Amino acid sequence: MSQNDSPYLDSVPPELPAGPPEMPQEQRHATVFTGKTSEFFGIWIINVVLSILTLGIYSAWAKVRTERYFYSNTKIAGSPFEYLADPVRILKGRLIAYVLVITLSILAHLQLFFLLVPFYLLILLTVPWMIYLGLRFRARYSAWRGLKFRFVDGIYEAYVNFMFKPILGFFTGNLLWPWVRLSQHEYMGNGHRFGGKRFSFQADLGRYYLPFLISMGIGAAALIIYMVLIFASIGIGGMSPEGGDKPSTDAMIWVMLPAIIFLYVAMFVISIYIHTKYMNFFWNGLRLGTHRFESSLRTRDMLWLYFSNGIAILLSLGLAAPWAMIRMANYRAAHFTFISAGNIDELSAEFESGRDSTGSEMLDALDLDMGIGL
Repeated sequence: MSQNDSPYLDSVPPELPAGPPEMPQEQRHATVFTGKTSEFFGIWIINVVLSILTLGIYSAWAKVRTERYFYSNTKIAGSPFEYLADPVRILKGRLIAYVLVITLSILAHLQLFFLLVPFYLLILLTVPWMIYLGLRFRARYSAWRGLKFRFVDGIYEAYVNFMFKPILGFFTGNLLWPWVRLSQHEYMGNGHRFGGKRFSFQADLGRYYLPFLISMGIGAAALIIYMVLIFASIGIGGMSPEGGDKPSTDAMIWVMLPAIIFLYVAMFVISIYIHTKYMNFFWNGLRLGTHRFESSLRTRDMLWLYFSNGIAILLSLGLAAPWAMIRMANYRAAHFTFISAGNIDELSAEFESGRDSTGSEMLDALDLDMGIGL
């Protein structure tokens, strides 16, 4: 066979790609909240009146109406969220909570401490279980684009992250608190699912320690200033306005009162600061497959919102509560972004092939909302 007759001359080698595969282009989807105070006030006032008239029974229906309003008016990529919970399930959880509170009150009133202490400890032992139920309930009855969320982590992990690790942190003088909070965020983040995709959470422990150390420094400085003011009030109280030996109680009170107010304000600022920072850390470290989230809440804005909302509610005897809730929802939506990698419609397509309804009836029977917030 001649060289020109070779069968390999006519074959064309496959063309190799010029470089690595192109990464999906990210798209930013801002969160939009469309709720209005004038609309929500009618829902809120009816909820309050009926809850009072029914001695709290209607509060379960009130919660569903409130949640559905805020969910349906919160939109990402033009699609609103849905709240699908049944008020009866919420009522069951609240009745259990009411029974526990009433039992504690009766035991305390009768001074039956031999029953009160074990009963109180028993309730504390159920807190991680209630947190687990709350996470599962909220996920199971929340949806977006017709797809439900799920929470699949177990009770054992809830006890590890919400009881054993906090106890360990307590015995180390709370120096492990950032590690404890990071572990709780990992439990909540990694345990959620949406359609056929799983959430994942990853964050740097060092970032959790920075706001914690700043808070410790601010708290220590505030405590020192508080002690100085207290000692100053004691010194002023020992001075008599008439020059005698009788202490001036009024003068002492006028110095102690600002000291106490200062300490409470300092603790309030610290709590809002660290809560805001950790909330940003949680959302910025969360992933849904290749998609991610961005939270940009600012401490000074949150402080102003809480302070001004509180003043407005106080001066209006509570009637400004709907306005405050709408205002807070608007701010949080304006500082939250969903960043999708590629086509967002792929979430729906993947879910349809990964649906699993095994054991759903048993989950329905166990679902309760115990009203535990994180």
